[in-house]
Amino acid sequence: MKTQFQVLLFDFEGTLVDFQWNLQDAARDAKNELRNLGFDSASWEDNYAILRNRAVELAPQRGMDRRVVMERIDAIYDRYDQDAASRWSAFPDVHPVLPHLKREQHIKLGVVSNIGRRAIESAFPRLGLANLFDIIITRNDVELLKPNGAGINLALEKLGAQKSDALFVGDSVTDVLGARDAGVPVAIIQGGESARAILVAAQPDYLWKSFAEIETLYQ
Repeated sequence: MKTQFQVLLFDFEGTLVDFQWNLQDAARDAKNELRNLGFDSASWEDNYAILRNRAVELAPQRGMDRRVVMERIDAIYDRYDQDAASRWSAFPDVHPVLPHLKREQHIKLGVVSNIGRRAIESAFPRLGLANLFDIIITRNDVELLKPNGAGINLALEKLGAQKSDALFVGDSVTDVLGARDAGVPVAIIQGGESARAILVAAQPDYLWKSFAEIETLYQ
């Protein structure tokens, strides 16, 4: 029996390509910039997505424009995107699996990533991923990053898809939380950002060892 998932939304780094982002240094630089903006961020979690989300949420209370805060933090993250992009390689199973899903199974494919649009769109041709996706949602398209579900919800809205039609595929606890927040099921591929024990504890709907296991949904 074929699966009900007619839409597959993918995280990018750690899911389609190997994980190269320097998380620790990015969080450090973000905290420094937040201090410059007047935020008392010393006790905030050292997580680049949480730091950006919290600053954006608190900005109005400090009389600041959310967009200004986003742009200041994203300028830092753009540098880390470019650094990681110089080392990205697509996982081997990605190239045979995605075209088959799109052209043979007629599945709508999308990307919902905390990476910025400039880095993703410039990397896609080199990585052999151009023209495969029906929708691409990046850090620049939403106020709140995963683990917030805003990006996933935006992708579904633009595709005209129901939550029940979609599966989100990622590699981290952040992806599990983002999918849960959006109200869609989630599959996790091991070997990316989060260790297996942490992923098991997060209880995704599917926990796979390789990207190729996606095709078991359509057999």
